[in-house]
Amino acid sequence: MENLLTRRNTLVLVGAVALWHLYLSAQLQLHPDEAYYWLWSRYLDASYFDHPPMVAYFIRISTLLSQSELWVRLSGSAVLLLLSGLMWRLSLEIFKSVPVAAGSVMLFNVLPLTMLGLLVITPDVPVLLFWSLGVYLFWRIMDGGRAWLWYPLGVVFGLALLSKYTAILMVPCFFLYLVLTDERRWLRTVYPYLALGVGLLCFSPVLLWNSRHEWVSFTFQFRNGLGGQKLDVLNVGEYLAGQLLLSGPLVWVLGMYGAAVGLYRRDKPTLLLVCTAAPVILFFAFSSLRKVAGPNWPAFAYFSLAILFTHYCLQGSSKVRRALWSVSLLSSLALSLTATLHAQFHVLPLGRVSSELAAADATNAFHGWRELGAELKKYPGQLVAISPSHQLSAEIIYYTGAGVSAQVSRASRPSQFNLLDPPHESPGKDRLYVWTEADFPDLDWARIAASAFRTYREGQVMRTYHVVSGQAAYVPPSLQN
Repeated sequence: MENLLTRRNTLVLVGAVALWHLYLSAQLQLHPDEAYYWLWSRYLDASYFDHPPMVAYFIRISTLLSQSELWVRLSGSAVLLLLSGLMWRLSLEIFKSVPVAAGSVMLFNVLPLTMLGLLVITPDVPVLLFWSLGVYLFWRIMDGGRAWLWYPLGVVFGLALLSKYTAILMVPCFFLYLVLTDERRWLRTVYPYLALGVGLLCFSPVLLWNSRHEWVSFTFQFRNGLGGQKLDVLNVGEYLAGQLLLSGPLVWVLGMYGAAVGLYRRDKPTLLLVCTAAPVILFFAFSSLRKVAGPNWPAFAYFSLAILFTHYCLQGSSKVRRALWSVSLLSSLALSLTATLHAQFHVLPLGRVSSELAAADATNAFHGWRELGAELKKYPGQLVAISPSHQLSAEIIYYTGAGVSAQVSRASRPSQFNLLDPPHESPGKDRLYVWTEADFPDLDWARIAASAFRTYREGQVMRTYHVVSGQAAYVPPSLQN
């Protein structure tokens, strides 16, 4: 196996994944979340309703030359390359093994969490970058006693917080490592506290923005993450199922077992990976007792877990563990390729099973928006589209080239649209009302059937929209602003 796990083969695989990423980025239409974050990038601010601002900054920089889907998503492909280089260096420094470094990078690149997660530009992209860079800088401090590195670590911590609030978990993860090792001596110095101060200083614009907006972003995320009322153990099972799917069953199970072994042995290099992976995954499992955590929420923990899993499998001479690593790599690659090929080429014949299954296909989110935009541009003189969804409104703005402005109805879930000044006011007759049948399942569709517009994929209906002008006889009351 050592003959395959080489630097050259690693570069080949990373390059192939990068090219596949770029191809898909250019071909697939924007996911509703991506369209929403793209809209943020058109209105740069210190923070936003849902998240800190870094994802908007990434998109703004990458779209300086073009607003096409490829350029909107370009940050994800760039970050994957940077993470591959960073993972190679960290794993090589920690374990002094080229096969472990090569295996870690190869595995990380083919995980569904990575191949799919970094294809879609979301706050997970920047937080994964800065979290991983923080882990590397922390290791450099622990390995060489370089006190001055605490200051760039503080900056990176601040940048991670500017990416996603959950980056705050970097503090307890690093603290746990210090407590469990003789590196606790750092706690008797001023450096960790100065680093924390530097990070919070970098994050202060978000604090100031929230203080001026009634702490709306913090309140929303707290309710979104811990908003459930009743404890439900089944939620944890659902969360864990998502982790098994996105990382692969063997990677997750053996990775967490390797974490337990590393915690028992107290080997300092391995313990670093344990403390920056397992607590994050377990934290979201605990939070799922009230509300199921999204499968992507602990994504940044898998930078360390991929190295930990690979080291556990490849260290020593166990043929069984090496075989398990190979099976994990191939199964993750097969799953990721199947999902991405289906997203682009519709290779899974779900429609032959049932039309309901075809309509529920998650990869439909990458299709049909351009057709909707073309349909809306056929309405002359319509200035503003009103929809019940911040994501749908963002897709309308993007795929009409801002030719049709869009707002969200007041009855909709609060979003960044609530904080944006409408570009202009228009009388009701100059408005379009756009919604899907899923938005209002109890409506009397016979009254508005003539307005139906459908988008198709491989002959199967993906979505049925209703597009009516402000002069129409019937508009859902909750859409009327």
